[in-house]
Amino acid sequence: MDSHSDNPLEQPAPVDLLQRVHAFARDLAYGAAKGLWHTRIQWQALTNPDISNVAGVFAKYLREKWGTDFPSEYLLVSLDYFDPVGDETGRSTYLLTEKAFRLLEKPSSPPSVFISYRRSESTALALLIEARLKMAGNPNPYIDKNLIPGQDWNDQLEERIRQSRYFVVLVGKTTLESPNVLQELNWAEQAGCTIISIWHGHKMGADAPVILQERHAITIDTDSALGYETAINQLLNGLGYATY
Repeated sequence: MDSHSDNPLEQPAPVDLLQRVHAFARDLAYGAAKGLWHTRIQWQALTNPDISNVAGVFAKYLREKWGTDFPSEYLLVSLDYFDPVGDETGRSTYLLTEKAFRLLEKPSSPPSVFISYRRSESTALALLIEARLKMAGNPNPYIDKNLIPGQDWNDQLEERIRQSRYFVVLVGKTTLESPNVLQELNWAEQAGCTIISIWHGHKMGADAPVILQERHAITIDTDSALGYETAINQLLNGLGYATY
C-alpha cells in the first residue's frame, strides 16, 4: 500500500521548481476552502509568522511542509494563481484566483490504481478506463499489459496490488469464474485496498462475493456510450477527480 493522505498539507513538498508553485497554490486554496484562512492573502503575513494572528495560522499549517522556502509571489501571479489587489498597510495583498481553486478538482497526488479484469470479457473497458485516468492526470494506472517479461507474473501482480491504493475490478458475466481475478481480489482485501467493482453485461446478484457486496459498486445499466460515460465518471469521482 502506498502511504497517502487526502490532506495536501500533510504531504511532502515537491522538489521540481514548477511543481512547487502548483502545489503551493493548491495548499493555499485548500486552506481557504477549509476556512483556515481567507482568500485574500497578505504576503508579508504569510512569510513572517510574527506579524499577526493570521500569520500564526499560516505558520501552523504551512511551515512544517514548506519551511520558509515558499515559491515566489511573482511566480504565483505569473501563473494566474494570485490576483494583485494592492497594498494594505504597506503589505502586498493578493486574491486567490479561480484557477487556484480548480486545482482542488483533482487529487493532490495521483492515487495508485490497479485494474483487474478478465481479458475475454473486459479488455476494451479496461483500456478505456486506463485512457480516461491518464487524461485526468493519473499517469500510471496498472493493467496487466504492464507485466515485465521474464519475471514471475504472479509475484508482479501481487506486489503491484499491495502498492495500490485502489483496486478496480471489472465484472462481466463470467469474470468471477476466473481463479486469477479471485486471487487478485483476495490480495487486494489482504492489502487493505479500496475495492471498487464495475459491473457490465449483468448486475450484482446475491451470489456475488461478500467482499464485493459490502463495497462500492458501479453498474453500467445500458450498453451505450452514455452508460459507459456515466459509469466512468462515477469511478473518477470515487478516485477524487471532479467530472462536473
